[in-house]
Amino acid sequence: MRLFLLALCALVALASAAPAQIVAVHFKDAKAAKKYKNHLVEYKGEMVVIGEPKVGIKYLEEKNTIQYDPQSTNQLFVVDPKKPEAFAYFMVDGKKEEASRKNRLNISGSHIRKVSMVMRDETLPGLTREYLIRTRQIDDYRAQRDALDKTSAAWMGSHHRLVTSMERLREWLKNVGFPGVVKKLDKVIKKEKKQVREGAIKARAQKAEESVELCDPPENLVAMAEELGGKHEFRGAKSQHLRLYYLVKGGSSEADYISDSQAKDLLKLGEQVIEGFRAEFVDPYIEEGYKDHIPDGALHTFVFLPDDVPSWKRYTNEVFGVTWSGDRGEERLKLPGTGAAGGMPRHQRNLWKVGDRDEEGIICHGLGHSLASRHYGQGRVNLNLPWLTEACAYHAAYEILGRNTVTCLGLREKPTYLKREVPKPGEKTIGVGRRAVYNELALAQGSNIDQIALKKLYELADADLAKSWSFYDYIARKEGKEGQEWLRAAGQHSGARSSFIKNWRAAAAEILGVDPGNAFRTLEERWRKYAETDQLKAGD
Repeated sequence: MRLFLLALCALVALASAAPAQIVAVHFKDAKAAKKYKNHLVEYKGEMVVIGEPKVGIKYLEEKNTIQYDPQSTNQLFVVDPKKPEAFAYFMVDGKKEEASRKNRLNISGSHIRKVSMVMRDETLPGLTREYLIRTRQIDDYRAQRDALDKTSAAWMGSHHRLVTSMERLREWLKNVGFPGVVKKLDKVIKKEKKQVREGAIKARAQKAEESVELCDPPENLVAMAEELGGKHEFRGAKSQHLRLYYLVKGGSSEADYISDSQAKDLLKLGEQVIEGFRAEFVDPYIEEGYKDHIPDGALHTFVFLPDDVPSWKRYTNEVFGVTWSGDRGEERLKLPGTGAAGGMPRHQRNLWKVGDRDEEGIICHGLGHSLASRHYGQGRVNLNLPWLTEACAYHAAYEILGRNTVTCLGLREKPTYLKREVPKPGEKTIGVGRRAVYNELALAQGSNIDQIALKKLYELADADLAKSWSFYDYIARKEGKEGQEWLRAAGQHSGARSSFIKNWRAAAAEILGVDPGNAFRTLEERWRKYAETDQLKAGD
């Protein structure tokens, strides 16, 4: 139980994982914002400018605050919200040089209300790389679909994967500041959907989305609130696969509350994560021997509880069965969240203290754990392969949000080894982003995957987490059905630790066609080639 609790308890900033951060500039009023209309995008219901600090705006890591100059001009590197394929700047002699004057924006400090963090572990060139990688993946999916018989079940599954990949790209574009491309992409999605107006897969996705509704919180949660004096009031929302219970009264600030409309949006996001995972890793490969283990009912519950320790301890223990006595109990009580599998039918549950949390990030990351357990564990609620569940959680968060704010361990070390080749004087190179940082950390310090696969959660170092995500990204994008079957084999053999590597090596030989004597060495070479080429340089 201890390991599972630790897996879901930390919110991290990842402030030092990349050499820059992407911020949002909020304006004092609509008149001030209008002066920057060509770069305004909607972010969390407000029109802002999103960019990377150049002059004036600074992130103070030790204080976790953002500083700007209210008396003078603040400069940002910016991109055209309609052109995610265009790089904002290049690296020349180790310095950032904007691609054109249009990629530099001056903002008067007198117009600024505040500056907030959007992504601590990403850069503008990193977003452009990500966009180019995703669009190329969509092109590959379209080519794979078009090579199939249009009347076959395989075509249907491949078509659904293509459309949901486009829909995930659509949400990602909205979340990272490229709304200008969404309308164009919507037309393409609509055109693709016209090819299939009916079908079980479409009906399944629609059923899940339409299942979102408000509901009553559990009776024992309400009873405990009354026992604690009646100051706490909870509301509930549910969907086909998810449950969300949240505080609407009795908190210490407005940040403690989730509105009913926000709750519904969070569940719709969650259902989209589930459907996207199915479309990419399940539907195209369904046949006898490759089944869909994601349940039609309860998959995951998220609960937001009061953050004062006495209330937190009683709610989690007496309502959800979390035990705080024993090893490191007092230390765990100070953490922002925990996990407690249970319910009927049994499923994963995440309990979080209220406050200024990234609820979208919590939903995506938590579902990554559940989907990995069910899919690769072939029906299990908790899969005892920490590297794989964490890698899948990172994947789920980055696919839609472009960020991951929940993890068991942070990528805390500042990488000093990012430049693997020194550019020539005056040579333009692309600035690094989140994908490149993680991959460079994996390439420079990551252990082999057969070593990482044996590690317990608390043994995973920063480089292990980076390698886990990078290796999973390679399997997901390059090895197709065979890669998914091989990861399922890992889940199948995970219970027998002493023979796990032997069995997983044999599965690699059988499924991926590698020499059994050099199975992991061969796969490491395949991953490294991908990491050093496609994953880092796609779209350059």
